[in-house]
Order: sequence, then C-alpha cells, then structure tokens
Amino acid sequence: MVSWAPGVDVSISQTTVGWLILGAAALTFVFGFASRTFIGRRRNTKGVQKLVHVFRRTGVARVLFGRFEGDVLDDDELDSMILMPTIVIGCGLCLTAIFLLGYEALN
Repeated sequence: MVSWAPGVDVSISQTTVGWLILGAAALTFVFGFASRTFIGRRRNTKGVQKLVHVFRRTGVARVLFGRFEGDVLDDDELDSMILMPTIVIGCGLCLTAIFLLGYEALN
C-alpha cells in the first residue's frame, strides 16, 4: 500500500499498473511515429532544420547518435534519431506490462 497522507491508504494492483504501462507504451508509439511523420514532411522548413541541427550538436546527441557527417535530415538519420528510440522504449514498456499482467495471472 502506498500512503499519500497520514491515515489515508491507496493501493494499486499490479494489473492496474500493467494496463497503465501498456497505455504508456501505446502513447509512446503514437507520439514517436507522429513525430517522425511531422518532421519528415517538414524537413525543408527553417524551424525543423534549426531544431534538428541544435539537437544534434548537444553532448547527449553526440553520445547517443555519434558524430554526423552530411545531412541529418535524410530518412536514415531521422529513423535512427526518432524511430529507433521510440521502438526500444515502447517495446521495453510492453515487456514490462506483459510481465506484470502475466505475473498477476500466475498467482
């Protein structure tokens, strides 16, 4: 049980948490694919070009994606920058949710 205030007990079952995580995974997939589509269709606008170039120059992007040579707005770069992290995070959330839902069914 999780207590938010003295004398008040709130409990959430593993099944509820599993369904919430599964919903978060679905939202992750939708947001990731929508972002890729949005940026891919507007890659020639100044705002998108500036946003992507500023992001790719940060230290975090250099560690995660490495140094870049050439155009960072081509399809392969956008896929590795947006879709691959979306798939990895979404699948991790799905596996966690399936574990929680399955664990509750085993007990």
